[in-house]
Amino acid sequence: MTHSSQVIAATDENLLACAVEPMTRWLMAAALERRRITYSEVRKRLEDEYHLSSIFTTRLGKPAGELMNRLLEEDAATPLLNVLLVRSDTLLPGSGAGYYMAPRFGEKKLAEKDAPTKYPELWQHFCEKAAEEVYAYKGWPALYRRLYRKKMVIEPLEAKGTEKDGLARGRGGEGKPHRDLRLWVQANPGQVAPQLKDPRAETEVDLLSGDRVDVVYYGSTKTLGIEVKSRTSDWFDLLRGVYQCVKYRAVLKAQDIRPEADVDVLLVTETELDGELKTLARRFGVKHLCVPVDRD
Repeated sequence: MTHSSQVIAATDENLLACAVEPMTRWLMAAALERRRITYSEVRKRLEDEYHLSSIFTTRLGKPAGELMNRLLEEDAATPLLNVLLVRSDTLLPGSGAGYYMAPRFGEKKLAEKDAPTKYPELWQHFCEKAAEEVYAYKGWPALYRRLYRKKMVIEPLEAKGTEKDGLARGRGGEGKPHRDLRLWVQANPGQVAPQLKDPRAETEVDLLSGDRVDVVYYGSTKTLGIEVKSRTSDWFDLLRGVYQCVKYRAVLKAQDIRPEADVDVLLVTETELDGELKTLARRFGVKHLCVPVDRD
């Protein structure tokens, strides 16, 4: 497909024409990197990169089914790649995946429309089983080439996002909005985390993992790692912020000599998280604080 700036209506016909190939490529990349991809991420990428109009995530089931049909037509033994496309609230695929899992695993209950909620343990078990097969399969690049007659290009995750936040790799130096927010968070622990009493606030704290945390508050009994995302952050920057917090909490806790150390994380932004990102943050136990752009 040739990218253009013209907005394309997100009809079923256009989704089948425009979305199947990139969704196949993104899911194959996720398979090779042993990760999952949410409906929300696919929706945003289709809207931003392929100029489709606003897409209801439920509409993505049709191109997801079509890409799986094409893979199975090419090779009936292909692992069920569509199980890596997951909901933000459960981090499991939607019920449409059951249409493919039921015959693959010989379990008719998986094909029922409400299978994820009616048989949650069964659904979890077979989703994990299907994902293991997807991750173990080595032939995704070759299969993509057979289907689309071109080499599969894996786009690095760091290529997404617009904010200049001082990453060592990727988008270059720190932008002024990010710097201003980072220094404000360092200088105002009483407004950011009033539950901590007179913490020591440090900025750009290096971790043993090689990461750098924007701000860390060291309280008498608690450590709080903080990632900041300024008003220049787009949806992908905010998504990355949630996952950065997950990582920082694990590393900060691992660095502490006390096995039961009280370590937590906080994502501070200048824009609100949408419903999908809020759900993801809650699922991973990442607290969030949105602060005004004008803080004077």
